[in-house]
Amino acid sequence: MHKTILVIPDPHDQPEISKDRFVCAGRLIYDKRPDAIVHLGDGLSLDSLCKYDEGTLTSEGRRLEDDLDSFKVAMDLLEGPMESHNERMRRSKKAQYTPRKVYCMGNHEQRIMTAVNENPKLENILSFRQLGLEERGWEVYPLTEPANVYGIAFAHYFTSGIMGRPISGINHARNLVAKTYTSSVVGHSHDRSYWEDTDVFGNKVFGLVGGCFFDHDLKYTREEDRNWAGLILLRVEEGHVDPEFISLKRIMEEYS
Repeated sequence: MHKTILVIPDPHDQPEISKDRFVCAGRLIYDKRPDAIVHLGDGLSLDSLCKYDEGTLTSEGRRLEDDLDSFKVAMDLLEGPMESHNERMRRSKKAQYTPRKVYCMGNHEQRIMTAVNENPKLENILSFRQLGLEERGWEVYPLTEPANVYGIAFAHYFTSGIMGRPISGINHARNLVAKTYTSSVVGHSHDRSYWEDTDVFGNKVFGLVGGCFFDHDLKYTREEDRNWAGLILLRVEEGHVDPEFISLKRIMEEYS
């Protein structure tokens, strides 16, 4: 079985930031036609619900509606070339391109549920439904709940220990293999690392930390923590995986 998976790590859309990278990513998806698309979460920063600088001057003017509208535009651009193609196929009664689409909620999307929990009056008014993902045909997985795509576990992050903290560390990808006991892919750290090992049956097991898909500054992270930005194309065949790392710079050059 030969399958391809396009991995989208942590784009962190914000209303004031250019969406050119989503345009180019959409064109890449149409060009590569992966069998599955996996979004690792933190698709939007949701700064309007940020608790860290709430009540300060820097938080003034942020609106949840702006964050949600901006995210929907970003997703429109990401899926635009694919949808345009499918519309042409519908008119000519030909087969459409319909990859499996998986969205792993990140800690920034989780801000929605944190806001509801802290203000119960928002229940049934504010929820993940406002992101509009199900309507677009995405399978949505809550934070830390893994999605199984061709035998690989995907999540925004995996946790370990009695405190349930995200798996991390200097050898992040290696730690994933050691603690999940399966091939697994995560985002969250904005770092990129890859580790491959072999189990007792001779099967390859790998861990992948996917970096991010943005190059703008975030107030809550250090620039040195963002060591790679781009998309990842995984070619999966009989338990083996061949990752192709496609940098944001290369994507913008080839698909602008």
